[in-house]
Amino acid sequence: MKSTFKFASALAILLLSNIATQAAPGYQTIELAVAHRDHPLPLHIWYPGKDDGVVKSLGKNAVFTGVEVRPGAAPLDQKFPIVLLSHGSGGNAVNIGWIAAHLADQGMVVVSTNHPGTTSRDSLPRETLKIWQRPDDLTAILDFFEKTPPLDLQVDMTRVGAVGFSLGGYTVLGLAGARVSKQKYIDYCVKTPELLDCLWYRATGVDLKSIDGEKFEQSNLDDRIKTSVAIDPGLAQAFIVESLEKVHSPVLIVNLGSQSMVPAGVEGDEIAAALKHSEYARIEGATHFSFLGECTALGEIIIKEEGDEPICSEVSDRKRSDIHNELKGLISDYLKKQL
Repeated sequence: MKSTFKFASALAILLLSNIATQAAPGYQTIELAVAHRDHPLPLHIWYPGKDDGVVKSLGKNAVFTGVEVRPGAAPLDQKFPIVLLSHGSGGNAVNIGWIAAHLADQGMVVVSTNHPGTTSRDSLPRETLKIWQRPDDLTAILDFFEKTPPLDLQVDMTRVGAVGFSLGGYTVLGLAGARVSKQKYIDYCVKTPELLDCLWYRATGVDLKSIDGEKFEQSNLDDRIKTSVAIDPGLAQAFIVESLEKVHSPVLIVNLGSQSMVPAGVEGDEIAAALKHSEYARIEGATHFSFLGECTALGEIIIKEEGDEPICSEVSDRKRSDIHNELKGLISDYLKKQL
């Protein structure tokens, strides 16, 4: 669940470098004031756009290659489904922009935000445990688009999907109606104290018993979301089976890596088995970090020398670009089928 970036400052800066004109989705950012946060949410929006404007690289830095977009491009004059995208703990919206750009190319408006307290340069253990705030972020975004779609975008609110990675995977499952148990999460960390999320809380002095159980276990269902995709869903061991059995919308669960390689905290096969309308896929030769953006050759060297988590390394001879291509096809095909 926890993805730490020592190079978070580089990830937080959107380096938009001019490159040759070619096809790329439209992209714009705006801020949205929401009642449950002290500061506005930064919204990152990818959409099918016209071929105006200059193609630029978004999120390119020493570690990551970035993705091509057309900042400020005029949106196409037709309605498209809307897909909410939720990043993992310690990550950010731009770093998983590769899947957002692909879905926009496939005819979807994709909206993501940096969830305060669980994003790059702002990843705090006590805030991370306030899991109810993340679904509230996405519900507020939907409210906004339902009332006043920005940037002349036309969205079909009868076709709403959600895609989430790691803690974002929990987030979209929560919006589908799945609930988690405080005690089950405590028991998971007692049983597997060596796993990254449990280690993180213990190292920072966070007592899991201090979790607000009522809010932690509450329902965050948003009936407007018609389908969800959860990749390596966080809090996997804490889901309440009875709540999974009541989820009425179709869900795709994806795990990155062979069964023996996937950490218990994000293993999704039992979640998929409990859901009545689910599909399950496993991406062989991948790791949890394979969902992050593609790394530069220099980035791999930097990460290794710093001794950080192996966010740029794969465990097989598969390139991250190949893994991404498989995920692009899997996720976009599923969303198009359901929406």
